[in-house]
Amino acid sequence: MRNSLKSRDRTGFTLVELLVVIAIIGILVALLLPAVQAAREAARRSECQNNLKQIGLGIHMFHDTNKFLPNNGRNTGDVRDWCWAFQILPNIEQGNLFTPIMAAAVAANVATPPANDWALPTQPVGTNNVGIKIYMCPSRKRSPTFSTTGANSPGWNGPFTDYKQNWQTFENRTNTPQKTGPPTNNFKAVTLERLINTRGSTNIIVVGEGYLNLNEYGRDHGSNWEEVIYSGGYGGTGRGDGCAPCNGTTLKRDNVVDGQTNWWGGPHTGVTLFMMGDASVKSVNNNLSGSQNMLQALHWKNQGSLTLDN
Repeated sequence: MRNSLKSRDRTGFTLVELLVVIAIIGILVALLLPAVQAAREAARRSECQNNLKQIGLGIHMFHDTNKFLPNNGRNTGDVRDWCWAFQILPNIEQGNLFTPIMAAAVAANVATPPANDWALPTQPVGTNNVGIKIYMCPSRKRSPTFSTTGANSPGWNGPFTDYKQNWQTFENRTNTPQKTGPPTNNFKAVTLERLINTRGSTNIIVVGEGYLNLNEYGRDHGSNWEEVIYSGGYGGTGRGDGCAPCNGTTLKRDNVVDGQTNWWGGPHTGVTLFMMGDASVKSVNNNLSGSQNMLQALHWKNQGSLTLDN
């Protein structure tokens, strides 16, 4: 009698085989995920370096026009006194912010002599709720990138910047050459020629990343070492003054433990990024925190031979 049972071809995985495949896929994903994350962070760090490069080129363009490098400014209502990050806006393709503000200031101070402090005009529409992409380190993913409430004096809300100017060389002084008399924070020119003829422009820090507590990534108010660019003389746009005991040389990675203070630093592992006087960008090992290398790199008058490369 012929056997009526016919053999059947297998059409799928057994449960055991399926579980093995899923386990293998899980292992591969676990192995690949750190590499993907590292690649993304490397791309963000590269973008951060490019931001500083663009800022450096903007500062050099400002120097070409004005024959001096911008200072960190003064805390007044005179927009000409405001910090470097405001002054270079036309040189980083942000004339849409700079032009209406300057036009409003000129119109409000027609009868005011150039050597006197100008009055603060009404803030032009469209200059408040806006951030500036190249002023933000992409690794931080900050939101918002501008203040919406509680703006620091003189009271305008506006863009934050993750990048701060070197206070030891670029002081809290006006950016108006006509203001040459008292007080002591009036105009004082620092030029590229001075940097070149002292320590060399490639050895002097101009702008670098400023430390930010992780809990401050979502801040919406301008205060406490994160003041907006519509002002001058604040830690929101400057770092590295000569206060004891750190002398402005501390490098610290962003964290949740340490509060806001006069430190350099950023979100990158082990390094802080700086733009030098020749507009080059250096990745500085945080092990140089508190070192003579940092101290000499901050002050253009320092004749020491140490650099951030040794």
